[in-house]
Amino acid sequence: MRYLLAAVVAVLVIAGLPAVWAPQGAAQGDNPVQLDVTKITPSVVSDGGPGEVVITGRLTNTGDSQINDIEARVQRGNAATSEPAVQRAMRSATPTVTEPAFSPIADGLAPGQQADVEMRIPLTGPNSLQLTEPGTYPLLVNVNGVSASGGRARIAESRFLLPVLSTPGKPAPPPPHPTDVSMLVPVVDYPRLEREALPGMRPVLVDDALSTSLAPGGRLYDLVQAVTDSAPSGSPLGSSLCFAIDPDLLITVRAMQVPYQVRQPDGSLADGIGTGAANLWLTKLKEATSGRCVIALPYADADVVALGRAGLPDLVNLAMDGANLLKDKNTLGVEPRSVLWPVEGALADPPSGNLPRTALLEPQALNTPAGSLDPVRIRGRDMTAVPVDPLLTSALDPLHDTGKKTTALSPPNAPWESTQNALGALAFRATQGSVGDATSVMVPPRRWDVRGDDLRSLLDGMQGLADAGLIHPKALPEPNPATLPEADLNYPVESGSSEVAQPVLQQLAAQNFKVGDLFRSSQRDPSIDVEPGRITTPLANGLLRGASSAWRGDANGAEHWVNLAGRTVGEIFGKVRIEESQTRLVGASPDSPTPLTVVNDLPVTVGVVFRIPPVPGVQVQHDFGDVATIPANGRRVFWLQTTAQRAGTFTLDVTVTTKDGTQFGSTKRLPYSSGNYGPLILIITGAAAALLVLMSGRRIFKRFRARQQRQAAERSGAESRSEEAPPDTPETAQIATTDGDRNPS
Repeated sequence: MRYLLAAVVAVLVIAGLPAVWAPQGAAQGDNPVQLDVTKITPSVVSDGGPGEVVITGRLTNTGDSQINDIEARVQRGNAATSEPAVQRAMRSATPTVTEPAFSPIADGLAPGQQADVEMRIPLTGPNSLQLTEPGTYPLLVNVNGVSASGGRARIAESRFLLPVLSTPGKPAPPPPHPTDVSMLVPVVDYPRLEREALPGMRPVLVDDALSTSLAPGGRLYDLVQAVTDSAPSGSPLGSSLCFAIDPDLLITVRAMQVPYQVRQPDGSLADGIGTGAANLWLTKLKEATSGRCVIALPYADADVVALGRAGLPDLVNLAMDGANLLKDKNTLGVEPRSVLWPVEGALADPPSGNLPRTALLEPQALNTPAGSLDPVRIRGRDMTAVPVDPLLTSALDPLHDTGKKTTALSPPNAPWESTQNALGALAFRATQGSVGDATSVMVPPRRWDVRGDDLRSLLDGMQGLADAGLIHPKALPEPNPATLPEADLNYPVESGSSEVAQPVLQQLAAQNFKVGDLFRSSQRDPSIDVEPGRITTPLANGLLRGASSAWRGDANGAEHWVNLAGRTVGEIFGKVRIEESQTRLVGASPDSPTPLTVVNDLPVTVGVVFRIPPVPGVQVQHDFGDVATIPANGRRVFWLQTTAQRAGTFTLDVTVTTKDGTQFGSTKRLPYSSGNYGPLILIITGAAAALLVLMSGRRIFKRFRARQQRQAAERSGAESRSEEAPPDTPETAQIATTDGDRNPS
């Protein structure tokens, strides 16, 4: 058993869930032996019943040495005469006034050894409880033994209340007006669904602990079965019970009804084993809730007050939509009452979002007279506040006045003590602690860790109090606000300090905007007939798990679940993407179109916007409008008109987003090569022409100068010959027509 508990704790820690129970010996302090009481008979003492109290249970040596000569006795304290005295008797040691003789119960216990025990104590007479008057009495089971050191000492103890309606032979008349009593039955667990079933994606749980809780002998199974057995639908006691159900738990169980996967410590996935248990439990719950009062908690038991105080009323409304799931015939098929049971039983002023007209609140969350349990109308709002009974709530939840009152499985130890104390507190409320005409609303802890036998004992004891005329089982109140006095809300400081951290809620809100953006960008494809909400609602549900009451005071736990949901949101947006190109894009002309393929693996049509940052040297244009649609489970090729202003290789960063800017998939970097030499050719041609002109001009100039030089030389030569010729030689003019003609032979 120890190894099983250690394994479960390890799984919870890895999954981001708190290991909320304490070791079994924690309640025993430093005592080396643990006493687990399993039954008290009778749980309520009345005339005509047995003349003794029988306490059965088990002793376990949790120490490291032998304990010998074990004996025990049952001692009684004075009857509590005030509500504070009852509270003290349930929470701390109170003096005892009887000391009957010890009776041997075991010769010895070796380390780790267990022994079943039965202790009997008469109601009257010698060595008895010496009961002479009705009342609510604190009892002490005192177990002594001899340790290895040789000294006799107390080795284990247990304290609880015993309601005594009358002593043997002295029947007491019932009170003139029985106390109206109603009780919630919380059906709540921790968030465990990492991802709901989505198109093409199987559901994934963070662990498979729920499969044990839903199976016979498990916490949630026994809770439902005990109510069915001891307070059947249609009975007076059954009509006074109201199931408070977390819709997220129902979604998780439905996810387990089909093949699902479980996240392993190493991050891998394995098939879950709880399908059979999920089918059985949901059938049991449907039968148990048929014809009964049922209220829906906010989805995932989200802290709607924290969401409202963070300025997120849309998320408050989203959380309250979980009531529709209870109406679904595939789950429960019931019509839930419009009643809110907020985290820690408190509301901030003014309440935010569309909340029910009736709220179950702690008395300290209202500015009402001390001790009053009368309903009031919240000032300035058409909303009724029904106070819960703090005495009965404290009896059922030993952690109620601690920081773990909403986060931990409770009671953490000895669940039978809480149910027995609840009977004692209820008997006191019906006699000395009457609250007039108000209904005492019994509110167990949200994550009620009670065994089936203990819950049956509580319900059977309540039926006994009803038969004795002390209580009157009554349906959960829902009075008309118009007939009630007004009162202001009082949000306790400690409630505000333990809220889910606002930075985490802002992360949640940012992811929720993406989900809403996807919904606005999607539309049903007639050929597939899947509504966009079939995708976006599970995503939003996943985000609300990050605001669960389970993470109050645990920012890391809340952030972990927001990140889990955000990862799934990212996976869904990644199903719309630009397809990878296997070839380099090459533009053969200055205005080459560039092909781009967008793939949509979602079963809905999605509208996308192309966003391409400007690249120097390239202009990109398209003519498919502001928003392009991609068919469901399809693809579409787009041609981007690409104009290169010069040759070279460029990189185009292309992203597809929603109209409001939420990105699909990842940005694709498309290399683009352009062979556009048009401007370069013009430059080269111009330069060549200029060079040709320059060279031609230079040649003409050189020929012109050469001609001038020849002409000058010829003139100079002619003058020289004229001066050297003899005077008597007749001057003969010759015309040279060719070079050969100049010098005739």
